[in-house]
Amino acid sequence: MSAPHVCILQTSFAKREDTVAFLKEKVPGVRVEFITDSTLLNDVRANCGPTQAVIDRMTLYAKAAEISGADLIVNSCSTVGEVADIYAKEVNVPVMKIDLPMAQEAVSLGTKIALIATLETTLGPSQRLIEKVGAEQGKKMECTQFLQNPAWDALQAGHPEEHNRILMESIRELDQQGYDAIVMAQVSMRALLPDLKDVKTPLLCSFFSGYSAVAERLNEIAARKG
Repeated sequence: MSAPHVCILQTSFAKREDTVAFLKEKVPGVRVEFITDSTLLNDVRANCGPTQAVIDRMTLYAKAAEISGADLIVNSCSTVGEVADIYAKEVNVPVMKIDLPMAQEAVSLGTKIALIATLETTLGPSQRLIEKVGAEQGKKMECTQFLQNPAWDALQAGHPEEHNRILMESIRELDQQGYDAIVMAQVSMRALLPDLKDVKTPLLCSFFSGYSAVAERLNEIAARKG
């Protein structure tokens, strides 16, 4: 079997080792590459959504990934998830959104969903994706947004412990409010999971469901390549 090549488009230089390790464990010989532009989030926040310039840049990155020989492109940031729908039409390589499997899982669990994020620009795209998946299944989703900007500020100031404390406190409060699922709308929140085993409400994070789906797709691609 020929080893597949995946290119992950990122908006932050957050640690990549666990992503690489996760995929290498599930996909023999996989080549994992990244294209990262940490200015994208600032631009999206400043303009309350993706501008044409953001769309153009991400389209160029997708084309660069295709030219580099990628078999699959992964959009790893929910904030620009809707941009992926646009640039996917401009390349001949399949594009996967890291948060789609999580949205599908949320819809399967019920209709009353709590969405938590540290960036306001993440919440809208995440909610629209869950509502779209729900509508496709004839379900009217009720998503309630919970924004924890202080956690983002703490992280940017170099205080990850405070970031984690704020989010975990908020998630434990949501656990008491009768939601069918709590969706952590940013991949980076996976770091909280080991400390939230006491939470009874299903707690969803796009890292594991998303990259498991990516690994499955890469193994299919490898089998086809022979």
